[in-house]
Amino acid sequence: MSGLNTGYIAQLMGGCELWEPLWGLTTSLTEIESCLLKSSPVRRLQFIHHSGVSYINTHHVATRLQHTIGVFSLVAYYCPDWYELRVAALLHDIGHYPFSHVLEQIEGCDHHKRTYELLYSSEISGILIKYGFDPRIILDLIEGTVTSPLRNKDNKIHLDHLDSWVRSAQITGILNSSTKLLSRLELNGNYISTDTETAETLLQFIISEAKFHCSGENIGPSAILKYLVTQLIEQNVLSVESISEMTDASLESLLLRCEWTQEEAKRLFYSPHEIIVTRTQPKVSSNSHVVAFNKLYLSEPLITNERVPVNALPSYSILGELSSVLGTYYVYWDE
Repeated sequence: MSGLNTGYIAQLMGGCELWEPLWGLTTSLTEIESCLLKSSPVRRLQFIHHSGVSYINTHHVATRLQHTIGVFSLVAYYCPDWYELRVAALLHDIGHYPFSHVLEQIEGCDHHKRTYELLYSSEISGILIKYGFDPRIILDLIEGTVTSPLRNKDNKIHLDHLDSWVRSAQITGILNSSTKLLSRLELNGNYISTDTETAETLLQFIISEAKFHCSGENIGPSAILKYLVTQLIEQNVLSVESISEMTDASLESLLLRCEWTQEEAKRLFYSPHEIIVTRTQPKVSSNSHVVAFNKLYLSEPLITNERVPVNALPSYSILGELSSVLGTYYVYWDE
């Protein structure tokens, strides 16, 4: 084996080419892209679950790095010569805390702020400047301040969310082939557009993902984990700053070791089926956690040449009805 010169196709580090299995894409890497894939902030994403703590009781086990490579591969496919956007795609998630969005409601946990800090850190800014890239331009593309296929603020499907929705659709069995889907998507200026039939399919993916986010399998474990991490902060075991550098595994290990959290953490990881999630306030509320669920990631597909208005699609009315899942949830242990 030592005499082989080619790397294993399914590796994540990146040599000259990078294979992405969900979309079936192989991308030739530039020197800076190979370098960034080996950097600490990007490597750390392999140890952060894309869908948070729900991996303990669902098939949502993909990592932030797998998602990042998916988004990068799509950007390179549609915009092969837009090198700033390719770099932005590789760096767009580096600011995420352990378990992705789960800890965002804890004061000080802001992945946007952390992304800014890491972009201007000596490691990442050093790589960018070495290869002639301006961190400010990369940040604008990441934030969507500059509209691009990677991100926009126009409520239209972009490549970041598209990869997330398709990954979830594959997990839940409503996607047959993402490579067939790719052939039906095209670049329309800075937006991704498609035919009417595929636009309807994308709406179904978006609705499915929204239902996952408001499911008990997601809300319940997320609420318990956030509470346990808050306990560590209040007991001065952790600081927000130290959490930002941790991985899921290192935070899990601490929760299972610390006297303040070990009993409930063990129950969380081994008995998540005992978590009750309801929208009705329990009679005994002393041990319940109140969750304000107030955001869904909803976007509209862009139909090529606008032959059919998006609001005429069969699933569009369901998209509008999803606001009913927003509001207050109560989470507690089944005694």
